[in-house]
Amino acid sequence: MAAIPFLLRLIAVALGLGFAQWTSESVSFQDGMSFGFSVLLLAVVLTLIRPILVLLMLPFVILTLGIGLWVVNALLVMLTSSLVPGFILTGWGGAFWSALWVSILTMATIAMTDRRERPFGKVVVRQSGFRREESTGERTPPRKKPKDDDVIDI
Repeated sequence: MAAIPFLLRLIAVALGLGFAQWTSESVSFQDGMSFGFSVLLLAVVLTLIRPILVLLMLPFVILTLGIGLWVVNALLVMLTSSLVPGFILTGWGGAFWSALWVSILTMATIAMTDRRERPFGKVVVRQSGFRREESTGERTPPRKKPKDDDVIDI
């Protein structure tokens, strides 16, 4: 997955948690302060802890063909819910539902802001020496080479 800026992750998490609260009774917040703090904490947890958890649970993620990533996200939503006093989840279903919406909106954010930056240009490698002719397979002497033959152009 491409790294997205933290501000975009905050927006995706806020929209995901807000939509999960709006569509499910098992996700609720006491007030706006608990919502804001849970959005901030979940964005930090997803940014810092999620890559480590995905690496540790990689066999499970591969075995479930990627659906295990939602399980990892649900575990992190449950962790956030246990750390924020006003964030109330009633069971595993609420955590999974929240993680589902946060994942979907994060993927949508990545798709909308997909920057195809190429840090390197075209790489050209030239090799001197004998070449084989494709049709006969015989070795032929090298052709005249330019002076910058040993240079890799980036």
